[in-house]
Parts: sequence; C-alpha cells; structure tokens
Amino acid sequence: MPWIIDLAALALIALTAFIGYKRGFIRYVIKLLGTAACIVAALIVSDMISGPIYRNIVAPRLENSIRDELRGFDITQDVRKSLEESGVELDMTDDELKKILSDNGSISAAFEREALSSGKTKEEAAELRDKTQNFFENDFGTSMLKSVGFGNAEILNDKLDISAAKAFDLVRAFASRDGLTKGVNYIVTNVLDKMMTALIRYVLFIVLFIIGEAILAVVFSIAGVLDHLPAVSGTNRFLGLLLGILKGVLYIVLAAAIISSLCDSGAVADSSPYEDSHFFGMFFSLFHKG
Repeated sequence: MPWIIDLAALALIALTAFIGYKRGFIRYVIKLLGTAACIVAALIVSDMISGPIYRNIVAPRLENSIRDELRGFDITQDVRKSLEESGVELDMTDDELKKILSDNGSISAAFEREALSSGKTKEEAAELRDKTQNFFENDFGTSMLKSVGFGNAEILNDKLDISAAKAFDLVRAFASRDGLTKGVNYIVTNVLDKMMTALIRYVLFIVLFIIGEAILAVVFSIAGVLDHLPAVSGTNRFLGLLLGILKGVLYIVLAAAIISSLCDSGAVADSSPYEDSHFFGMFFSLFHKG
C-alpha cells in the first residue's frame, strides 16, 4: 500500500509537469491562478456549510441509525459486563449500580462512596474508585463504540479521545429517563461531531473544487482567454514544466493536509500506510500529529 501511494503521488507530479510543458509557462500561470482561486473558494465554502449540513442533514439520520443499532441497550448491564471483563467485580444490585451511574459528579467517586456505605474498607473503596476511573478513562469509549457498531473501536477511541468527564456525561445520559434518546443524541453531538464534520468538510471541498475547475475551464473556453496568447517557445515550455511540477507538489501538500486532518479526527482510522510511504510520507509528516 505505501508504495502505491508514492507511485500515485509521483504520477500526479509527472502528469502536471507534462501538462505544464505542453501548455507553456504563460498559459499555465493563468490556469494555476484559476486553480488557486478554486482552492480558496472551495475551502471557505466547505468550512462554512459543513457544520450546518452535519447538524441539519447528517446528524438526524445518524441518530436514527445508532438508535436502531442500540435498540434494547441497557447501560447498567453494559457497564457491569465491561467492568467484569476488565477484572472489576461489582457486589451490588442493578438499581444500586444505576443510581451510581446517574450521579451528577464523578462516577468513580460514587463507586467509592457506595463501597464505603456497604461496609468495604477505605483501601477497598479507593481501589474500586481507581479501577473504575481507569475503565472510564481508557476502556469505556471502546466498549461504547463497539456497541454502536464500529469495527475499529479501539483505534477510533484513541482518535476521538473520549475523556473520563465525557464518558461520565454519556453514561448519565443513558442512565436518565428516556436514556436511549438522550444517550444517542450525546454520541452524535459530542462524540462523533468533530470526526463527521471534518469528513463532510473535505468531501465538500473536493466536490466544490472539481466543480470550480470545470466551470473555470468552460469560462476560459467560451471567452477564448488562452486563444490569443503567443506560440509556446522552448523556454516557455521549460518554465511551464517547472510550474507543472510545482502544481503537482501543491496538490500533494493539499492531499497530505486533508488526509492528515481526517486521520487526526478519526474519520480515517489507520494512518500507517501514509506514514510508511517514503515520498508522500514526507509531506504527510508535516501535518500529522501522530
């Protein structure tokens, strides 16, 4: 896979260099200025409308999909099972556990208080607090994402960086009255929002950029902007070739920035093919947080 990415990047530069050589420097400068304008316009518009599109169009559909996936979901049983898989045995009823999960403060501290009230020693209660805190900080997000239906839950959990505070809020939402609706809404608006908005933004950018380039080509053709330029000389061709290489590098930098942002947001789970590529990897490393 990494060598395919490198090959595609080099092929792109070769293509833009060839086009630059054929068109010559002057014609290519005009086209490059048009391309730059399309990039700027696509970035501005996609950034402006990606949030509203997510909130008003994508989010409601995503909520319905997740709600169907979680039909019959019980946060009490899910947390109990996940904690037991993590080596934490809970000696309490479901009602007692649900009361803890509904606590308005730190849920791990609520576990500690419940343990003390049930006759556990301070050391045992503190151990339970630390274990549940570690679970909510590191494992709960993975468990929840698996329940939602994400196959790459471990990697996605790392990308989304679901903190203990966010995990507590999500648990409280599911433990409340009408918990399924509130819990799913919290996932869509507070957990997946940045990832999905980033994905929509860059898909829109690519679509708008292609449309802009197509419109620009039609306008140039109708207006005959390039028809009255002087014939392409040898020097003009050579400078056009250099400008074509520059344009190819610009495309690669843009692609690296977009893919890096998608990797960092969690929209692209596996960044290793881009990191392991040699040529494209140099550009990717400029943006990727790792």
